[in-house]
Amino acid sequence: MDSQEEKLLAELESVQRDVRINKYKLDEECARQSTLYLYYSDLLAEAKDSEDEADDALDKVLGVVEMKLRDSPPEGVKVTDSTIKALVAKDDEVDKAKEKLRKAKKWKYRIEGIVNSMGHKKSGLDNLVVLWSRGYYMSDAGTPRTGADEASERLRGNLNNRKEGEEKK
Repeated sequence: MDSQEEKLLAELESVQRDVRINKYKLDEECARQSTLYLYYSDLLAEAKDSEDEADDALDKVLGVVEMKLRDSPPEGVKVTDSTIKALVAKDDEVDKAKEKLRKAKKWKYRIEGIVNSMGHKKSGLDNLVVLWSRGYYMSDAGTPRTGADEASERLRGNLNNRKEGEEKK
């Protein structure tokens, strides 16, 4: 595992926290959203740069190995394009460069997923703000509603009904 993967795994809990929305603190969530998006977009730019560097390094290794094989081919091997291609493909340096490229792509895909999640969070925030502005999360007193509020209202209603029944007697 390279340093980029270790960094991402260490931040995974933070990423999960960053993607969550507290619907009762929409002002704070909205204020943080652009900063979080910028942070993860910057990580994505770094990941894309790492992928480009790994791709360039692979191209360089492929060229060097191919030139070595063409300049001094193994004994008893007929030098054809297909033989050179096969020998290049099984070279250890080429394998290492390909592995670095795969890791860079994996890192990039993970960060792309996080950036996409941040986009989904923004959409969710937009929808929650609309719901909030229409009073969906507010009680009559203007405070956030909870399940306890609803249970309390039902209990009061039941007690009031019982009290009215006793007064009529």
